[in-house]
Amino acid sequence: MANLFPKIGSSTTLSQEILKNIENAILQKKVAPGEKLPTESEMCQMFGVSRTALREALRMASARGLITIRKGSGIYVNEYSPDQATQPLALYLELNLDRDYILHVMEVRQMLEPSIARLAAINRTEQDLTQLEKLLINLERCAPNDYIKQGQIDRDFHLTIAQACRNPLIPVIVTPIFKLMPKIRSLVYKYVDTAKSEAIEWHRNIFDRIAAGDAEGAYQAMVKHLVIAERHTQKIID
Repeated sequence: MANLFPKIGSSTTLSQEILKNIENAILQKKVAPGEKLPTESEMCQMFGVSRTALREALRMASARGLITIRKGSGIYVNEYSPDQATQPLALYLELNLDRDYILHVMEVRQMLEPSIARLAAINRTEQDLTQLEKLLINLERCAPNDYIKQGQIDRDFHLTIAQACRNPLIPVIVTPIFKLMPKIRSLVYKYVDTAKSEAIEWHRNIFDRIAAGDAEGAYQAMVKHLVIAERHTQKIID
C-alpha cells in the first residue's frame, strides 16, 4: 500500500482533501470493505500532512460511515449498509416536514407504489404473504386509540410490499419516505373516523391481488388506496 495515497500540498482544507482521497480509494475499490487502511503514520507520510489534519479527515470519514477506527487495532473500511444511505434522507425529510411536504410525500407515493405493488405480485414469496397477512391482522386488532401503532403497522405493510419486489434498490429508495408514515398516518387515524376501516379494506384488497399474482389488479388496488389516503391526508391539512 506504499503508493495508495498521493501527497497533498498546502491548503486551508487539507482534511477535506485527505477525506476526498480516502473516499475515492474506497469508491475505486482500491481498498475493500473489511480491509485495513495504512496506519496513521504511514498515511501522514503518503499524504505529506500533519497528524492533526489526518485525524480530522479520519474523524469525518468515520462520521460518514466510511471507516471504523478501532483503538489498538487500526482503521478499517466499512461495509456500506442501506441504513447509511437512507438515514440522512429520512432525517432531511423529517426536519422539513410541513403542510407542503406532506402533499409532496403523497405525490411521490402515488408515482411509485402502484408499480411497486405490481412487481410484488410477480415476485412475492410465501414468506412475504405470511408477513403481509400478519400485519393485516395486527391492524385489525390494534387498539382504536393507539394511533401511533396503527401508523407503524401501516408503514410496515407498505415496506413489506417494497421488499417483496426482490429488487434491493426499491426499499432503499422508499424507506426514507415510509419513515414519515407513522407521524402522518397517526394523525389521519386520529382525526378521520373511517381511516382505519378503509385502510383495512384496501390493504386486504392489495394483499389479495398480490397473493393471487395479479400484477395489474395489485397496481389498480394500490392506485385506489392512495387516492383515498390522499383524501384523508388533505382532511388533516385542511
